[in-house]
Amino acid sequence: MERCSCCNARLNGQLFCPRCQANLTDVISSEQQAQHLLEHAMRLWFAHEPKLAVLALTRAISYKKTPAAVIFRDFMIRQSCSKVFALLAQYKYHEAQQTLALLRALHPSHQLLAQLQGFTHYLGNRPYFS
Repeated sequence: MERCSCCNARLNGQLFCPRCQANLTDVISSEQQAQHLLEHAMRLWFAHEPKLAVLALTRAISYKKTPAAVIFRDFMIRQSCSKVFALLAQYKYHEAQQTLALLRALHPSHQLLAQLQGFTHYLGNRPYFS
């Protein structure tokens, strides 16, 4: 944290603002926790633990929505959409819906995920004609 969240004064690594004397310990702690959780989410993702990675990243973003966290979230979504398409091609609608539900928890307002979830729901509930 470079500037005080109360008065915008430069901090120079201090826990108390030199201008307004605000105690910034909790704010700085939450930023550090967000960074730690982002790093943990990345390790989990690359260890092929997508569910745990999504949970860790969701917590990281709840502490602080950093540009790095948003970029990684979008990366995870793009990678997972490919998996969803592969599952749909294999008629594994339930697995596709589970993956999409996980992603929607990570980014509820993502338009492509909402559309893909609706399409997956449609495919999974339509009668099969041979």
